[in-house]
Amino acid sequence: MYATLAGVGGLVGYLVRPSLGAALLGAAIPVGWETAWWVRRAQLREQTFQEASAHAKRLGLPLVVVGAPDRGFKTNQCGDVTIDIAPSSSCPNFIQTDITKRIPLPDDSAVVFVSYVLEYVSDLDAAVRELKRVGGDRVYNLRVQPWTATAYFFQGAKRTVPAGLFPTPQPPTVNLLGL
Repeated sequence: MYATLAGVGGLVGYLVRPSLGAALLGAAIPVGWETAWWVRRAQLREQTFQEASAHAKRLGLPLVVVGAPDRGFKTNQCGDVTIDIAPSSSCPNFIQTDITKRIPLPDDSAVVFVSYVLEYVSDLDAAVRELKRVGGDRVYNLRVQPWTATAYFFQGAKRTVPAGLFPTPQPPTVNLLGL
């Protein structure tokens, strides 16, 4: 994908101002843009995972991670249960299932962390309903920013995911005074 961006950017740069410098600058701008957003997505994934994990611990609920960490971003963020449609061996408590079907977990039973997965599901509405069934208002969802090339060119992505599918989870407050 980055090679395509660089090629298109280089061609545009050259057409605007026919020189090697303009072509190189044209190639560097889109690659730099996408690289910066990739780094931001990795940071946001770590930060959001930590928030979801802390929320689950405060409530005494399991953290369900949707999207195995050995696919896409390479991390060790398994949570208490990991769900993915494809097989995975990187997490000890793994459930292979389609989130557009019934997830084998009870209603309102977990904090759910969804990391860049909804771009790929076949039925977005069914997946959102099922995640809300399991996580209630405790679903932490990360999505690829729709203004990046990744949102359009990433292999297998079916859509960009709109903001606001899930309410922002409100972790329980800790009352240090016992009141």
